[in-house]
Amino acid sequence: MRRVLFRALYVFLLVAIFLGGAWLAFEKSIVGRSLTVPDLVGKSLPEAIRIAHDTGLQVDEQAARARNDDRIPRNLVLTQSPESGSLAKPSQIVRVVLSLGPRELRVPDLSGLPPRAAAMRLAQDTLQLGALSWYRDPTARIGIVAQDPEPESPLAKNAPVAVLTNRGLPETRYVMPDLIGKDAEVMKSRLEAYGFRVGSARFESYEGVPPNTVLKQFPTAGSPLSSREVVSVTVSRASDAFNLPVSR
Repeated sequence: MRRVLFRALYVFLLVAIFLGGAWLAFEKSIVGRSLTVPDLVGKSLPEAIRIAHDTGLQVDEQAARARNDDRIPRNLVLTQSPESGSLAKPSQIVRVVLSLGPRELRVPDLSGLPPRAAAMRLAQDTLQLGALSWYRDPTARIGIVAQDPEPESPLAKNAPVAVLTNRGLPETRYVMPDLIGKDAEVMKSRLEAYGFRVGSARFESYEGVPPNTVLKQFPTAGSPLSSREVVSVTVSRASDAFNLPVSR
């Protein structure tokens, strides 16, 4: 029995010695000759090649995989494989992808658009509406008449586009009259005769006030009023006042 145990122990020691020697040989022949991959990201291709060659590695540019990037400038290494810090064999190839730089945008044509529509159009291309200047010329088209940069100019992401817009005829402003206590139909006809718009009236019951009398108004009396604004009124309840739908 002792002889069997001795032989088993002897075989075990031989196997352990063999495995240990094999590992040492592997480490010396393979691991011992491994190289640490340098960091090539952000380097130009000639510089990356020089650094890799000094380390004992080679560089292969993957031209078909080049792409835009907002952080890495054009013609600098964007990615590498294997990554920096990895172990590689001598003369192993490090594949690199170059950056095309930030994506170059083209300024859209904003001619004839109002400023709000122009801002939405620019936002679609990740651009912004910049300085807004305006003038009035009744003989020229309404909307944007000039822009800087001009259409189709290259521009970086989120860059502003300044515009010049024509607002057409000069805007005339009036003083809003006092309509409270007056006949609603008469006031409506008078305002419309001067080119003002009167919206749907809101009707309320008010004790002691004759039907069809203006109770409230907006804009309030004395406020500036332009022909583009809509005048709204609240009228004492009466049938078919203004001949407009009653809002409840």
